[in-house]
Amino acid sequence: MNLSNEFHPAPKPVKARKDKPKTRIREKKPKKRKKKLEVYKGRTIPSKKTRGKISKKDYEKAIEVYGPYCAECHSPYIEMHHVKPKGFSTGGRGVWRNLVPLCPEHHRGKTGVHQNRELMEKYQKRHEELYGPYYHCDKYDLFKMGLIPNTTDKEYEKFMEKEEENARRKGLQQMQGLETV
Repeated sequence: MNLSNEFHPAPKPVKARKDKPKTRIREKKPKKRKKKLEVYKGRTIPSKKTRGKISKKDYEKAIEVYGPYCAECHSPYIEMHHVKPKGFSTGGRGVWRNLVPLCPEHHRGKTGVHQNRELMEKYQKRHEELYGPYYHCDKYDLFKMGLIPNTTDKEYEKFMEKEEENARRKGLQQMQGLETV
């Protein structure tokens, strides 16, 4: 039997073990503190981050209102834009009245609403004319302002529909005022 052509694995040289193993010193990291929940009049108010997220229901409702195209150029590739941005102190929420579908160019691009203040203000003014001054608020904002008695969806929609009606009437009065001049 010729073993010269066969594979002969050789063990790797082993380092001699040290007598004393190293003791691992773990740095104690401070535990992350959970943020205190905001409670207002016995109601737990979700965090700002949670309230700014766009739910599937609100996304679909915004598409139903605007159509599945960019509101500027009618491109079918869309992203949802918060008309009143989330970052402000009166942060816009993820409610459908505060959303508008825009293509990536008109949302985040050089000509987009995040770079062009005039375009952002155009949408803010338009939404205020359509839905009233509270278009960017959710049910918790209205509850904290004392505008609705509780945080149910029914109360919220009832209030917002009334605001939309007031906005329509205000728009009609302005149009009639222009006609008489």
